[in-house]
Amino acid sequence: MKIIRNRGRKVVSLAAIVLFTLAFTIVPAGRSATAAEPSEQVIFSGEGFTTDGLPVGFWIWCMSEGNGPNYTGACRGSVLIHGQEPAQGVAGFIVENPDGTYVARVFGLSAKKSILAAVFHNVNPEPASGPNNLVQFGILTTDLINRIGVSPDAVVNVTGPGDE
Repeated sequence: MKIIRNRGRKVVSLAAIVLFTLAFTIVPAGRSATAAEPSEQVIFSGEGFTTDGLPVGFWIWCMSEGNGPNYTGACRGSVLIHGQEPAQGVAGFIVENPDGTYVARVFGLSAKKSILAAVFHNVNPEPASGPNNLVQFGILTTDLINRIGVSPDAVVNVTGPGDE
């Protein structure tokens, strides 16, 4: 009986991770960059609260487009759930939606930490300068709780070819 319960829990957690990574957007067709183009970078930085009142801090750097073979489409950063443990390193990828917004999907780099996955999405396609942007986020923790929240005063910085 215990084996069935553990296997069921693993199936549920895998399904939750898949569902979580698809949250907030559809994946648009990829764009390629040539070696002569500068890189487009996106940074999400801020603090917000989940719907159950949990304070969350984040700093995510992504290279959405560019000529670097090792980083194009990649994200790195950290996520902090206040009061639980030190900030956790995360890595993942970013997509640009057809409306000009970005979605960064990241995954915890340590199985011993509390964050399995997180998603960050800037709501406004033209980010304002400074801490003046609305970012929606979701965090899936190792206790299989999917928390969603917002940061009403996040920094979203887009540099390179996409910042027209």
